[in-house]
Amino acid sequence: MSTNLFVTSVLRSVFEIFGIVFVRFQPVQRLWGFWLVGVNAASLLFINHIEAQVALGAVGVAVSIQALIYQRQRFVRLLGVTHILWVPMLAWIAMRLDVLPPGEKWFHVWLITLIATNAACLVIDAVDVTRFVRGERKPHYVW
Repeated sequence: MSTNLFVTSVLRSVFEIFGIVFVRFQPVQRLWGFWLVGVNAASLLFINHIEAQVALGAVGVAVSIQALIYQRQRFVRLLGVTHILWVPMLAWIAMRLDVLPPGEKWFHVWLITLIATNAACLVIDAVDVTRFVRGERKPHYVW
């Protein structure tokens, strides 16, 4: 029974995080959240490619860890630290761009968009995590 409670608790935290992003964020940040989630969720459109599978896996792990952080500290600037998983993923995908099979224009467009979007997110996350380390530890959004 405790396993079910843990899974339910993590899922609730994930829904609360997405609720904050999609409902509570200010308009520009909300738009960024929709874009970030949309670009990463687009991996489902290309799931037959290993790159999309890796991207989906990295997002899944990051969101799961965010849920655990959220349970303990709420919506704090530390949540972005989970995106560190993207660094090796983005490097690996970037190195593969030249060897991908030709003729899949939209897959290539998505990969470049994914790299650019997640790299920009890493910059934002670096600023947020730095602010957290320097003492900004109060949750800045609540559900």
